[in-house]
Amino acid sequence: MSMREIRNRKDRLLATAADIALRPFAALVKFAREESPYFKHPEIVKKVLIMRVDNIGDVVMATSLVRELKKNIFMNARIDLLVRPEAVPLLRGNPYAAEIIPYRGLRTAAQIRAKDYDVAIEPRGDIRYIFFLFMAGIKRRVGFDRAGGAYMLTDIVPYKSGMPLSARNMEIVKYFDKEVKAEAHSELYETETGAKEADELLKAIGERKKTIGIFPCSKFAAKEWEPAKFGMLARKISDEGFIPAICGSDSEIEKCGQVADNSGGSAVNFAGKLSLEGLVSFVKRCDCVIGNDSAPVHIAAALDVPVIIVSGPMDADIVKPHHRSEEKLRVVFKRLPCSFCNSIKVLPAKCRGKTTPECLEKIEVDEVFSAFREVAAECKM
Repeated sequence: MSMREIRNRKDRLLATAADIALRPFAALVKFAREESPYFKHPEIVKKVLIMRVDNIGDVVMATSLVRELKKNIFMNARIDLLVRPEAVPLLRGNPYAAEIIPYRGLRTAAQIRAKDYDVAIEPRGDIRYIFFLFMAGIKRRVGFDRAGGAYMLTDIVPYKSGMPLSARNMEIVKYFDKEVKAEAHSELYETETGAKEADELLKAIGERKKTIGIFPCSKFAAKEWEPAKFGMLARKISDEGFIPAICGSDSEIEKCGQVADNSGGSAVNFAGKLSLEGLVSFVKRCDCVIGNDSAPVHIAAALDVPVIIVSGPMDADIVKPHHRSEEKLRVVFKRLPCSFCNSIKVLPAKCRGKTTPECLEKIEVDEVFSAFREVAAECKM
């Protein structure tokens, strides 16, 4: 058990307590079920469940796992995905997933149990979701011993700390067949609904021009570069003949408005105007995407769109997306003595009271703009 991967102290204590409390309970359940080792050769497995119940960016990265398992391991099985309800539209049209199931807590366990899966995979290594699969009664449960609950798994995949998340997903594929040369890049597919939504929105720009999607927000404020700097960046991009298009969800309208104000009118503001399906189609139509370490940059990489990431507390080498084309990806970050603290819920003492963590605060507009110009030249934008 390796609780060190849980950076937040409160979360780490809770996970440790849960791990200790659940161990005797799990032993009793296994005894009552008369649970014994369960194995079916992958070629005769009929039903597989992949559970990825966390942030949108992580769900995007998991699409490579779905594809590689379907193409190389469970070729004759149906593979279903269990994700948060808000992530369901993101995965519509995925040719490797038979069904996208919304996760609604433990009450979903009965629904999952009724589907009688042969194998379940939990690639996060989260005790909460390992417990869910255990209670759902799936006979073969595969995952990492990352943060407790390994005794509720039937197959433990070796966990390698410090490995990029996209590559770690591929370790699960290699667990089943170490000879497979798995490809770590993600994939997304636009829907007809999303395409119509994006095309309608882009009419605001008029005749097709080179559009740069700017995503200044994140689920975690500690990952956000200053709105004023995003605004100044938009102004520089506009001066190069591109159209900066600011995007964000309904809850991010105010912050996107600050960026638009700081752009001096050089950017269009599409905040709050796109569903998740529409967002996928909009990003696909962008010539480049610039944003914090957040879901949109992962969506862009999955669509093979050039990406520039402004990265802060998280270790960029671990959390960045795996892009099919290296020349299309740039990560701008500032290495400090305290890098990388990976603290996004509770900032370290030196950054408390700040609007922006020091590692992001020290990134200048010209650094990000230079990265944009490099990508624009290499991709002949």
